Amino acid sequence: MNRQFISKSSIEITTSSSRIWEALIRPEIAKEYFFGAEILTEWKKGSPITFKGEFNGNKYEEKGIILNVEPNSQLQYSHWSHFDGLPDEPENYRTWTFDITEKKETTLLTISEDNIPTEKQKNRSDEFWKEALLKIKKIVEK
Repeated sequence: MNRQFISKSSIEITTSSSRIWEALIRPEIAKEYFFGAEILTEWKKGSPITFKGEFNGNKYEEKGIILNVEPNSQLQYSHWSHFDGLPDEPENYRTWTFDITEKKETTLLTISEDNIPTEKQKNRSDEFWKEALLKIKKIVEK
């Protein structure tokens, strides 16, 4: 199986890097763009992260490990979901990276997801992240 598919999306937001950072790490805000998922973590490198929610009437719990925390700059964690149909093994975890880059009047938020198993799943991730970015933009530009 080719696991080299990468989803990458960016959006320019008229706000500060600290406001975007807040949207990434505050569970009550993240719940708005992660389709109602409850996020539990300490936001410290090496800490576990879990996502709990309900999708199409089915309860789920996804998980990962915080890999990098650079306030107002980068957040990165691994992510595993049973929706992929793959066993809970290290090689089946994807890496989600959120990069924040301040510009003159805007801030660029780039989200990348790697280790995606198939092109179909990559396309689904592309759609998911584009929608999530638009929601984040709307939330932080209020």
